[in-house]
Order: sequence, then structure tokens, then C-alpha cells
Amino acid sequence: MKKTVPAFTIIACGLIMGIIIYGWKKTKLMENSHTINGYSIAYCENDKTVFQNHGHGIDETSVFELASNGKVVSAYIALKLVDEGKLNLEDKIAPFLDSSLLTDDQRLYDITLKQLLCHTAGFSPSFELGIDKKLYSDPGERFCYSGVGYIYLQNVIENISGMTIEQAADCYVFEPLGMNNSSFEHRKTVTPYMNLSSVAVYIFTVFLLVLLVLLLTAFVAGKITGFRFFSFRSSLSVCFMTAGIVNTLFLLSVVSKVVAAFLACFTVMELFLLLARKAAKVFYAGIPILMMSVFALGFAIPVSIPVTNDIVARAPNCAYTLKSTSEDMAVFCQELMKQYYNCDGALKNMFSAAVDIDTVNSWGAGTAIIERGGYYEPSGRCTQNAKSRHFGAIRSAQYMRRLTARIRYFYSKPADSAVHIKICPVH
Repeated sequence: MKKTVPAFTIIACGLIMGIIIYGWKKTKLMENSHTINGYSIAYCENDKTVFQNHGHGIDETSVFELASNGKVVSAYIALKLVDEGKLNLEDKIAPFLDSSLLTDDQRLYDITLKQLLCHTAGFSPSFELGIDKKLYSDPGERFCYSGVGYIYLQNVIENISGMTIEQAADCYVFEPLGMNNSSFEHRKTVTPYMNLSSVAVYIFTVFLLVLLVLLLTAFVAGKITGFRFFSFRSSLSVCFMTAGIVNTLFLLSVVSKVVAAFLACFTVMELFLLLARKAAKVFYAGIPILMMSVFALGFAIPVSIPVTNDIVARAPNCAYTLKSTSEDMAVFCQELMKQYYNCDGALKNMFSAAVDIDTVNSWGAGTAIIERGGYYEPSGRCTQNAKSRHFGAIRSAQYMRRLTARIRYFYSKPADSAVHIKICPVH
């Protein structure tokens, strides 16, 4: 019995990891099948704006996490700097970068401002676990939607303007347009919701990986020493606590929204271990059973639960920390439409195809351009990226002398809160 219990515990943890992987895949398949808990929609036509709101306490002044929509704002700022003569679209970015962002890869010195704006610099899409400075393709070779590229763009903007990204946004966008409730800085927003299954995956994946490694290490060390210095039961408690601490630190640095949920679950499991410490069978079997139950409920019940705003304030980041309202973004959309029709400067590049994504879609300097039935639809993010964790879009289309611009934001998988703006100036 003493030999089989440790093996059973480790196998059970492995099975739970299998459930996580299966559940994650299932969640991705289900991500578009749920409703939105709250939204704000603005319809603008002939300089008149009408708002439609849904959700407790939500109106056009409610602040949402707009995440990737910040890329469009930062592209607008960069092009304003071009109009001022401080930058050129064909400028190499390396001279404007902090030394911390430079690498030994000589290709980095060939990247231009335009390539950053058009996502053809060669950087990776993700930056959540730190800035990946590696280039995965030659600059200008191919399109790859990249948050990392816009981290580099932010650095260029800050060094050229002498301002932080927040100050630059205030100077070129928020204050001139009267967007008084918009910011890249940390602030309270509409309560975000997440799928119960997503929460379970986020709060337990790293925890279980660390716990499994620690248990295997303790088991091997115990077999070598014959468990003369410690018992597997005592090592389980130590491994459990250590894994909890490591996971809490990880969540605080990556997705602090779910820290409270993890600590609640972790406290329940710790109390269970404490109460069951004298009953060996219950002690060893209880935690795997509890975790399996949490995952089973998480993936069986298609519900969304409220989570907190980020507990740890993140530094302003143009790639994913924008907060704004439908009221403010309607104003920004109207400005884009004004530039679409009347701009003779660098901002016109936002609406001109610079790189083909596929046979239908292309990308301009900061927006995607989607050709459908003879008209173009510039977007903050192309539809092929609609399955990513965060997505936002600014779309415009000209058809039968009508122009439509729309900004949409969905948080988490599936969409749980949204800002949707539609502007229709008729000519």
C-alpha cells in the first residue's frame, strides 16, 4: 500500500494534466458559442451618435479593457510624428531603440518603421511571458501579427517624442479629440468575465506542472534514501505549498485577474489536507479527486464567472493595456473617417494596402484591409486572428456612398464584454 499510494498520486496528477489539455482544446472549439455579459454600442450618422448599452451599470462612459485596440492608437501617433517630420516610414528603427531591445541579430538593424506598423518586422505574436526579441523571419518577408513589434514601436515613439506612451497618447489623441476616459495606464474597468473552464486552466496548469515535478523529485529521492529522512506524506504537503507559492507568483506576473480564484481554491484544498492528515487513504486520494471535480465542473458547465481587474498594475503598453469607452472610441472612429477622406499626409497609409496576408486580406500602416464584394474594410486586427485571447477591430467600408466604421472588443474566450461602435456618415 505504501508503495502504490505515491505512484497513484503522481498518476492522478498526470491524468489531471491530460484533462487540462483536453479541456483547453474543447474550450477553443466552444469559444464562439456564448453570449456577452455586457456591451456598449454607439451608432453615429450625420454627426449624431446614439448609444445602446447592455449589462448592469454599463453605459457609454463605462471603461472597458480594449487591449489590442491600443495598437491602432499607437499607429496613429507614429504617423502623426511622421507628419511632423520627426520620423519617416522608411527609417530604420534601431537608432531609436533602447539598448535593452537590441540583439546580435543584424537583421534587427534592417527593420523599418513601416514594417513595424504592418506586422512584417519578423517578431513573434506573443509577449505575455516577456518580450521575445528573436526574429522569426527576415524583415519584410512575411506578415505575422505581432504584439512584440508594437512594443518596439512604443519604444520608438517614446524616444522620438521624449514622452511616455501615455503622454504621447494624451498629446496626439486623447486631449485633442476630447477622449477624457481613455488611458494606457492602470485603472478600474468594467468587471471582466471569463469562462469557468478558462479560469480552471489558468489557475491550475502551472500549479500542477510544478506539483508533478516536485512530487516526482520527492519520490525518486525517497526511493534512493529509502524514505529514511522524510515520508512521502510529509513531502506531499511541502510540495503542495511550494507549488501554490510558485503558481501565485506566476499568476501575479502574467494573469493576475484570476489570483483571487486560485487562492480561494488553494485555501479549500489546504484545509482539506489539514483535516485529512490522519486518514492516509483520504489524504492521498482527496486532492486529485477535488481537482478532477473542479475541472469536470468547469468544462461541463458552460458559464462565465466574474474575475477581478489586474491586481498588479502593469506598465502602460500600447500593445494591450488600452482602456476606453464606447463614447471615446466613437470620437476616435470619426477622426479616422475624417482622415480617410481628407488626409494628404502620412495617415493615409493606414488605409492603403502595404502587404498581402492572403488572396483577400492585406494590411496597411496600422490597420487590416479586407476586400469584400468590391469594397475595403480597414481593421484593427484581421479576421483570421479572431480566435486569439484578445481581439479588437476598427473597420471601415465604402459601399453605395456609405462609410461604416466599427470598433469591437471582446475579452477572454468566448466574448464576455464588448465595446461596439458603428459610424455611418452618409454622403
